[in-house]
Order: sequence, then structure tokens, then C-alpha cells
Amino acid sequence: MRRDPSPWSDIRSVIQAYRLLRRIQPDVLVYATPKASLVGALAGALARVPIRVYELWGLRLETSVGLAQRVFRVLETLTARLSTLVIANSRSLAERAIQLGVNGGRDIVVLGHGSSHGVDASFFSPLAAMPDPDLETQTAVVKSGTPVVGFIGRLHPDKGIDTLAEALGICVSRGLKFQLLVVGGDEGAGLSQLLEPVRAEIPVHVVGHTPDPRPYLRMMDLLVLPSKREGFPNVVLEAASMKVPAVVSDATGCVDSVVADETGMIEPVGDANSFAAAITRLVEDGRLRAQMGAAARQRAVAHFAPSDVWALHSARWRSTGLAQ
Repeated sequence: MRRDPSPWSDIRSVIQAYRLLRRIQPDVLVYATPKASLVGALAGALARVPIRVYELWGLRLETSVGLAQRVFRVLETLTARLSTLVIANSRSLAERAIQLGVNGGRDIVVLGHGSSHGVDASFFSPLAAMPDPDLETQTAVVKSGTPVVGFIGRLHPDKGIDTLAEALGICVSRGLKFQLLVVGGDEGAGLSQLLEPVRAEIPVHVVGHTPDPRPYLRMMDLLVLPSKREGFPNVVLEAASMKVPAVVSDATGCVDSVVADETGMIEPVGDANSFAAAITRLVEDGRLRAQMGAAARQRAVAHFAPSDVWALHSARWRSTGLAQ
């Protein structure tokens, strides 16, 4: 499958998936992400797979406009309608899909506390064996010695990078001492231009994409995710498991990843002043950071063990009576 829209390529993908499904005749077909889900739902229905599970991990139409939004609305509704079961990875996402009318007439299930696969708390642990961060970043961070505000994720406009940059600018203007660590591949957010005003005032470290974010998470004192939409952000769970509290937006999905004022803070989408206030509070109060970080890990361990998340999914499929 091609990730970007390509009608002829997508039709070929549906045909190939249909042939594969007819050959192996599965009892359950599970699909997630917009393109794979549409292809899977179409092929699965044509092949008459008895249980077709749509794992809803986010709604692209939330941040789309005009024709693109209308197209995404139609495709989202079609995918849900062709599925026999829709599982959202957060309660706010399920509620939003129903509110927007893209559930295809299906009920939307949320299992446990949400999340697509939970978090391995032994792997994402401050005490786990892990690679060293790159020497240049490690040296620069240690040299600065100030608290590290972090961002990890795709550098895409949907992630609220503009809000992050504006909030950091407010913090700098108020004399807050900190440094910024950004981890993620560039997907058109215009990071360099957005951060230009603060670079002269604070150390800024941009790592780029990395297959293992743990060494950089361990360097962070807090994580900031001002996203405009999510399903359930895995990075917040990973940070929580590493005892890193998070400041997130109240966007769909984000609100489920943090317990406000307990494991982190939740601020209004696009409100740079509110984010600046939350960042300032956590940067200045090391005791509060430690308290929230400990509570975040406790929540991750208690509610998001991968084996528990997997068991909930298996049990839900089996409850249909079709999968043995």
C-alpha cells in the first residue's frame, strides 16, 4: 500500500488483499491507520471475513478543511460501516467519532483505559539498559545544566508545534531558565523558523528521528505535547513509564493520556499562555515534577501493561462467538 492517496494503486491493494484473505480465510481481520483500514475493510467484506475489527487510532478529518475533510468523512464512515467491530483507543476519540457522525451506525468500543498496545514498563524504565544518546546532544545538555523541556513526535503542524514555539517564547520573555530537546522527523512543521526567536536565548537541541527515544526521554524533565488531535498518544505513555510528567492539550485523545494535576497537566488546544504557565510551573518546581513523574509511572504500570491490553482485545473478539 502507498501511504498517500493513489486511486489506481489503492484499487490494486484492495484486489491483492482480497486474494490473500480468500486464500488464508482468517476468522478475524484487524486493521488500523486510515489507508490500511479502508483497504482492509473493503477486502475483508468482499472476502466475507466473519470478524472485521477497525482499530480507530485517530481522525484525520479533525484537522482537515474543505474538500479534504469531506472526503475523509466519507471514507471514515465507509470503513466503520464495513467493519463488524470498531474499537477506539480512547474514550474521547470514541465520543468524537460519534459526535461527527462517522461511526457508520456502529457502536464504538473502548477497552480498559484505552491505548492501542499499552507500554512495556520494563523496557521504558529509567533503570533499563539502553543505548547512549548521541555524544553531541549529551554533551550540550550536560553543559547547559538547566531543566530539559522535551518534545517527541512527528514534526507536523497537527502536533501543535506553533503553539509549543509560542509558549516557549513567552517563557523566555519571562526569564525562565531551561533548554529544549526535540526528537522527531520533519514533516512540514517549519520547526527551524518557529524556534528562531528562542534560539538566541536558550539552548535548543534537535535530534531528528530515532528508532529508540528512551535515551532522550531519560534526559527530559518534562514532555510537552500541544497536539491538535490524537487517538491516544503513545509517547505520553512512554514518557510516563520513564517517570517524565507531560503537559498536553485537551485535544481528542490527549485528554485520556494524562490525569490532570496528578500525572501531568492538560491545557486548552492552541493556548500558548496556558502552556507557558504549565511549563514554568514544572520547570521551577522539581519536587512537583518528581511527584507527577512517579504517579505517571504508577498509572502506566497499573493500567497499560501490554499483556493486559492484548488480553482485552482477544476477549472482545472471542465474545462475538465467531472466533475460537
